[in-house]
Amino acid sequence: MTGVAVEHDAAPSASGARRWRIALAIAILAAAVWAAGRASAAGASWPRAFALIGGLPWVQILGLGVLWILGLYVHTIVLASSLPGLSRRRALTLNLTGSAVSNVLPLGGLAGTALNLTMTASWGHSRLDFARFVVVSKACDIVAKLFMPAVALAALLATGALTTTRAAPWAIPVAGAVVAGALLLWALCGRATALLHVVGLAAHACSWATRGRVVGTTWAAGVRALLEGTDVLVRRRRVALALGMAGYWLAQGALLWCCLTAVGLRPPAAVVFAGLVVERAMTLLPITPGGTGPAEAGMVTILLALGVDPTGALAGVLLFRSFVFAAEIPVGAAVGLGWWVTRRLSARRDSAGRRRGAPPVCA
Repeated sequence: MTGVAVEHDAAPSASGARRWRIALAIAILAAAVWAAGRASAAGASWPRAFALIGGLPWVQILGLGVLWILGLYVHTIVLASSLPGLSRRRALTLNLTGSAVSNVLPLGGLAGTALNLTMTASWGHSRLDFARFVVVSKACDIVAKLFMPAVALAALLATGALTTTRAAPWAIPVAGAVVAGALLLWALCGRATALLHVVGLAAHACSWATRGRVVGTTWAAGVRALLEGTDVLVRRRRVALALGMAGYWLAQGALLWCCLTAVGLRPPAAVVFAGLVVERAMTLLPITPGGTGPAEAGMVTILLALGVDPTGALAGVLLFRSFVFAAEIPVGAAVGLGWWVTRRLSARRDSAGRRRGAPPVCA
């Protein structure tokens, strides 16, 4: 009877979650379509934007590609610090192959993580080490995405690109993002009490919203298990983690600025940074692969609101996303194929070596 009751309760819960995901996906895609229409209404020309990109000399495209790879390499500081014993080259391999998978499949982050688990296991890392690696590296990325809106808002106000009146509606969501980032950062450093309290409140709220059905009874325990042992790693590598994330954001900002400059724009640094912050924040929504649609729409919308030329903003955003999203698919696939071929050849050599070293079999 108990098993039947659990299955009966689980089915509506699963179907309800599926309906919420579909509704959220429709809402986000509708917002992206609305933003594209707004950009067109503001004067953005899609044919001219593609013409601007297509008219770039190959040397300039190559330079942007080098800057993109440099940013990925800087990010390996964070990845290598999150998994002791991981080299920079292997960290770059994990980054590219995982992104190639997650950028193709909806909710593909799980598939990319599974692939990275297989790769790290082949290099001798344990499942526990990999779990901590995922928690620390992903949490550092999320913390940065939650803190940077406050930095962007302050920069826009300081440079006069945004007035206090126009900035006022953003104060509450930015403050909420900072609080959420602080809770996660404290939890990573071993002070998870506040975060667990919030998780408990969320579980109670979900139970109330589902009309009394018990929801989230294991959420707090799951968060506590995920954070186990991460505080020691974060405290030992905190400088490298902080510098790696700062360097990665600086490289991404430089790439976006160069993309906008390549299509003929000269926006202030604070405006460029605001566009980057919006793009990074939109990738937190795992509805479409790599945040495709919402990320581009959010970037174009904020750039238009800050006075950037509509067609140039559209061209610069598409050029930037062609590197940080589209280029990762073929490059990551090629790197993953190289890893697979190398692993197969190594396994064959080991097998052949064992056969040569075996004693002869007497008839």
